[in-house]
Amino acid sequence: MTQMPSDAAVVRVKAQPNIYTVLLIVAIVALAVTIGVVLYNLIAEMDAGYGLKFGQVLTGEMPKP
Repeated sequence: MTQMPSDAAVVRVKAQPNIYTVLLIVAIVALAVTIGVVLYNLIAEMDAGYGLKFGQVLTGEMPKP
C-alpha cells in the first residue's frame, strides 16, 4: 500500500449545503408552524378554541368554567 508523504499540504474545503440541509430546514419550519397552530387553537377564545391562558397550557391546569 502507498502512503501519502507526511509533508503534504492539507486542503480544507467548506462543506456545501445539500438536499439534506434543505429538508432539515423544511422540517424545522413545518414543526414550528404546527406548534403555532396548536397553541393558537388552545389559546383562542372563539367557539372552536379552548380559551386557555398560556400558563395553563404549560402547567396542565384546567380552565375555570
